[in-house]
Order: sequence, then structure tokens, then C-alpha cells
Amino acid sequence: MSVNNTSGAISLVCTPPYIVGVYRDGSYGFNLPLGVAFDGSHVWVTNRSGNSVTELNASDGSWVRTLSGGSYGFNSPDWVASDGSHIWVANGGGDSVTELNASDGSWVRTLSGGSYGFNSPDGVAFDGSHIWVTNYTGNSVTELNVSDGSWVRTLSGGSYGFSSPYGVAFDGSDIWVTNYTGNSVTELSASGGSWVRTLSGGSYGFNHPIGVAVDGSDIWVTNYTGNSVTELSASGGSWVRTLSGGSYGFSHPTGVTFDGSHIWVTNPGGNSVTELNASDGSWVHTLLEFNSPWGVAFDGSHLWVTNEGGNSVTEATGA
Repeated sequence: MSVNNTSGAISLVCTPPYIVGVYRDGSYGFNLPLGVAFDGSHVWVTNRSGNSVTELNASDGSWVRTLSGGSYGFNSPDWVASDGSHIWVANGGGDSVTELNASDGSWVRTLSGGSYGFNSPDGVAFDGSHIWVTNYTGNSVTELNVSDGSWVRTLSGGSYGFSSPYGVAFDGSDIWVTNYTGNSVTELSASGGSWVRTLSGGSYGFNHPIGVAVDGSDIWVTNYTGNSVTELSASGGSWVRTLSGGSYGFSHPTGVTFDGSHIWVTNPGGNSVTELNASDGSWVHTLLEFNSPWGVAFDGSHLWVTNEGGNSVTEATGA
């Protein structure tokens, strides 16, 4: 292994998968980094304790800017999503959502107030025309128009099965929401927000589910307390498999993403990231050298992982 340290970016070369760089000096502004998203050219990272958002160049990990201050409305920012031209940040402590221009990081608007129904917003996802936000304390999900941030609807009530909703993802037609305290997953129709189904029960293996990702045909859910990952069929919500056991290296898994052929899972309890074959769920690698990794995003060639405990971001490429 060789190490190159310049300007706070530590580059490592090792056996596959490769750690490309660890970005962590003070110039990045990382302060409990949590959420991470890719907009086509840049990587955006939320800093929960810093009430800020850091933008990096995906090409080389260099710092672009750190956005902070009252004008942005950041308040314990959690997850973040890109719609291609704008960045959407859920402010868990501020009961609000901030929209930014991806081109220059300028503030567009901060959405707040009772009409939006935000209540400890956590997860955020884009479906092509709308933004979907989970409200952890409110046991609800808010839908927004991506064009102007206007409110579309807030979904709540027992019929949806929301119970501390956390993660959210879009599969091309439906929205999938993890219910942390409900040990369940709710599927909604993206076209109208109608309830499709709520999946629960021991057969699914849900145990405080947090993260959720789509691989095109299947849904992948991380079970934080269960130290496992559940795979579902997107077409009908049927159980495919639950992956668990020491061989996978899962330890309080949180973030999950799809790179086109593999599933990547962050393990903050194990300071590691697990790579799986999307085709059959088999284990490929467990990467070490992380520090409470939480969020993960794929930029088309590289992975970006937030290290909540290390105030850093790791860039890696698969085997």
C-alpha cells in the first residue's frame, strides 16, 4: 500500500476495491458528515453538526465550497438529493427543506411552515418530477413539486403504516419508505401518492430499517439493529432474501446504493463498507479504513462515503 498526503487529501493504493482518497482536513468543513448525493459532476455532503453543506468535485475530490449561515436555513441537515439541476436538503432540526442551485450553490428557497407538514424531515428522494420527504417524528411523507417547491400533499394516517419513516427511494413507478420503529416498509404510487402496500412481519427480517435503494428490479433495505440487509422484489414487494451473519460484515448498516451491478452497504458499527452482488446477494468484499461510515453515493465510476466519526469523506472504486 502507498500513501500520498497533499492538501489534506490522503490517497491510498491497495488491492481491489481501491480507496482513491480520504478527504478530511479543515478546509472541507466536514462536521459530522451524514448525507451524500451526486449531481452529475459534483458531490454534495451534509454536515449535521456544522449546519452546513460541502460541495466537492467528483473528478478529483477537491473542495468547491462549504455553504453555511442563516440565509441557507440549514438546521441539523440530514439526507440530501439531486434533481439534476438543484440540490434538496432535509433539515431534521429545522422542520424544513432547503433548495440550492447545483450550478453554483446559491440558495433558491427554504420551505418551512405547517402547510408542508415537515416534522423532523430525514430522507429525501427525486422521482423525475416530484421531491419526496420523510418526516420521522410526524409519521408522514411530504410530496413537493420540483419546479417551484410547492406543496403537493402530505401523506399520513394509519392506513399508510408510517412509523418513524426514515429512508425513501424511487423505483421508476413507486416510492419505497422504511419505517424505523415500525419494522416495516411502505410502498406508495408515485403518480398519486396512494398506498400500495405495507410490508411487515418476521418473514421480511426488518429490524429498525433505515436505508433503501433500488437496483432496477429489486429493493434493498438495511436493518440497523438486525445487522442485516433485506432484498425485495420491486414488482410485488415479495421477499427475496435476508442477508445476515458474520461473513457479510454488517454492523448497524445504514446507507445503501447500487452501482449498476453491485450493492454497497455502510456499516458504522464496523467501520466498514460491504459490497454484494446484486444478482444473487452474494458477498464480494468488505472494505475497511472507514470511521463510522453512514451515507454512500455512486457517481458512475466511484463511491463516496461519509465518515460521521472521522469528519471525512472517502472515495473508492469497486473491483
